[in-house]
Amino acid sequence: MLKLKISSFFFSLFLMTQMIFSQNPITNAKGVSDPHIRVFNDTIYLYSGHDSSPNDKLWDMKDWRVFSSTNLLDWKLEQTISPKDNYMDNNSIDCWASDASARNGKYYFYFSDKKRGIGVMSSNSPTGPFKDALGKPLVAPMHDPTIFIDDDKNKTPYIIYGDKSDSYYIAELNEDMISTAETPKPIAVNGNLWDKAPKWMDKNYVFKHNDTYYLSWGRDYAISKNIYGPYESAGSFGTGHKLDEFAHGSFFYWKGQYYHVWCYYLKNGLKFRETIITYCHVGDDGKIVSDTAFLDKHFKNGVGQYDASWEVIEAEWFYEKSSEIEKKGIQKEGFKLTNVQNKSWVKFANINFNQQSKIEVSLKNIQGKGKLEIREGSISGKILGSISVKSLNLKEESQKFIATIKEVVGKKDIYLVFKGNRKFKTEFDSFSFHK
Repeated sequence: MLKLKISSFFFSLFLMTQMIFSQNPITNAKGVSDPHIRVFNDTIYLYSGHDSSPNDKLWDMKDWRVFSSTNLLDWKLEQTISPKDNYMDNNSIDCWASDASARNGKYYFYFSDKKRGIGVMSSNSPTGPFKDALGKPLVAPMHDPTIFIDDDKNKTPYIIYGDKSDSYYIAELNEDMISTAETPKPIAVNGNLWDKAPKWMDKNYVFKHNDTYYLSWGRDYAISKNIYGPYESAGSFGTGHKLDEFAHGSFFYWKGQYYHVWCYYLKNGLKFRETIITYCHVGDDGKIVSDTAFLDKHFKNGVGQYDASWEVIEAEWFYEKSSEIEKKGIQKEGFKLTNVQNKSWVKFANINFNQQSKIEVSLKNIQGKGKLEIREGSISGKILGSISVKSLNLKEESQKFIATIKEVVGKKDIYLVFKGNRKFKTEFDSFSFHK
């Protein structure tokens, strides 16, 4: 019996060592670089490079890492992918940027062999183990792959790669995901932002919002209505927090929310990076906004958790929402959640309470009559408090509602559940707690 208890203890200890708890940086694993995040079966997977040492003056990248998370906070190191497992040299230090994709029940890992080419490995699991699918490059030369799956009838897959010294390239992939359906084509990018980008600029990432394709590099991006381009320079995501020309990042969509992750160098002249995360918004004007304002206030806290002592919790920082709710706004005026109606709900996970006894909610453009219930744990969980909601004026100005809530202590998932008559509709701007 004693042996069983000891074995269980060490097994639990082993599991704990595989869990990497952090917020910003996104994990406390060191040297996480070139982050691409994919969501498979509602689990988040981070595919990253790995900088070897804080003292490296040249890139020394001996493997890739795969992390997983189901809550944006707890990241499990699932796999280390070695160049020994593919056609690269066993002692390679050239494990540059990577990406992953899924199709027909299989998972594919695309990797850079420095600038020499891009290979592909396959697995039956998003975490591997991955095996070399070709024994040679899929495309060559060049590097930094992004795999984009379009939303057309065939879910057409593409590979995008390259740098400005030659061009970004795009090629459709075949159904097998390990061969190209066409000769790679150069992508034309027009405008001052691309013209001013350094000649070495790589770091591409592509995603689609509504009918627009977004091609990003560093902190800037261009847009097109055609995946092949041409793309027109459109703007920068934001400023601060090393969101600059050296930032290699990606975007992902999870539970109704966009997020942006990117890496940056800890010290000038040294090739050692860490990766951070924040909320991302696509404005009504189509512009991408990486929420560096959130990082200005809550950098170490990171996403997916909140503190009841904050001066304000913005609605657009939600963890999850019901499907009919939409995020609207532009950067200059701010963002809010619209189309809030009867049975709508918004979840804010892991709010840290310390005897707060009141909640203040800011709503706008209220129609009809309704009620806001503050519930713990689920949309049908214990009611901590409620607010009667009705328009106090005929203008669209924000209205604040205050209610007493039951005392809670510690981290709790809070659901704001809206109920009302057939005419009830409102816009949700922000909320805060008070003692």
